[in-house]
Amino acid sequence: MIAVFSSLRSPAIFYPLFAGLVAVLVLVRWLARRGAGTQRWDRAVRTAERYTLTGLIVGMLLVAMLQILLRNLSRVNLPGIGPLARDLVRLLGGLVWVDPLLRHLVLWIGVTGAAVATGRLRHMQMDVIGRLLPIGPRMLVTRITTLVAAGICAALARAAWIYLGEEAGFGGIGLLGIPTWMLTSVLFLGFALMAARFAVRAFDARERLAALLAQRETPLAEESGTDA
Repeated sequence: MIAVFSSLRSPAIFYPLFAGLVAVLVLVRWLARRGAGTQRWDRAVRTAERYTLTGLIVGMLLVAMLQILLRNLSRVNLPGIGPLARDLVRLLGGLVWVDPLLRHLVLWIGVTGAAVATGRLRHMQMDVIGRLLPIGPRMLVTRITTLVAAGICAALARAAWIYLGEEAGFGGIGLLGIPTWMLTSVLFLGFALMAARFAVRAFDARERLAALLAQRETPLAEESGTDA
């Protein structure tokens, strides 16, 4: 795996391959939308995004609550409760893996949330001038900025690739014996997905882009749904 990271880190090799990866993601999306139908595909993507983020957040909360609960119960002097909690802590490896797991979950949640936001054009942005423009020029500005954002994500994806290669070279092992580069691979995957989504938005149909821009002005709870 180290050889793969090293051989693909050169800009002359990485960017053409990355552009090919983004093109494949866009093609798969187009084929899926054509086969399943636009509305059905959009609903499926929104559901998958919702369940993924919910699962990550709930998992992080449950692990944190388990850590707090067992630590507190192990100090209780009531008959049977303290020893039982201490036995559970020893059984779970002393819970030394909890803090690293929580840090990685925060990373995965943050990157996943960023990828979801880019698909809905709800990413962090400075849009003072764009909000003052008529819908036509505003869409043109949006296409240009999203295309630039796709290029920036490509550059960040290469930086993430280099980082993963260095982690693989160090041979670091994270929690549960999983290599560190695998635990942080969401950085590269996230930037690749964001680049693909930005590229899609840059060349989206006029009606769809207009709907997304209109949705961006409304609360999330009122969205009707063209975001995949």
